[in-house]
Amino acid sequence: MDIAKYLIESTEEVFNTMIFMEVSTEGCMSEGKESIFSHFSAMIGLSGDLMAMISIHCDAYIAMDIAGAMLCTEFDDVDDDVKDAMGEVANMLAGGMKSRLLDDNIDTTLAIPTTVMGKGYSISSPKRGNRVVVPFDLTQGRFFVDMKYSMQ
Repeated sequence: MDIAKYLIESTEEVFNTMIFMEVSTEGCMSEGKESIFSHFSAMIGLSGDLMAMISIHCDAYIAMDIAGAMLCTEFDDVDDDVKDAMGEVANMLAGGMKSRLLDDNIDTTLAIPTTVMGKGYSISSPKRGNRVVVPFDLTQGRFFVDMKYSMQ
């Protein structure tokens, strides 16, 4: 099981086939201690044989660009449509991970996606477990896909 590889494959698949945006990455950042500064996060939990939280973090303008590409429209601010679209991106990323994990006989169930927005928030989780952070680049800028996980 290669979580970083699965996360990269899932992200590339979602962005190339569902959002029609080209993404690139140089791979996983060093695991565990990264701080990500962004104004928008969409998250979804997984439970089962593997417990996890998958998040996509970006600035608001990147969230609007991603949602706009996905919905074939332009956004001037982060409204409910942008929040819903980014929650769906998190859901699709988790679906790609679920499929890849199932190939390794690791069964998971997805939770409901959640979005958080603002200039002064932090997201934390227990120190136990593993963490993978992968930066991705779009023409418009950078976003991060983050997965905190532990096996049951």
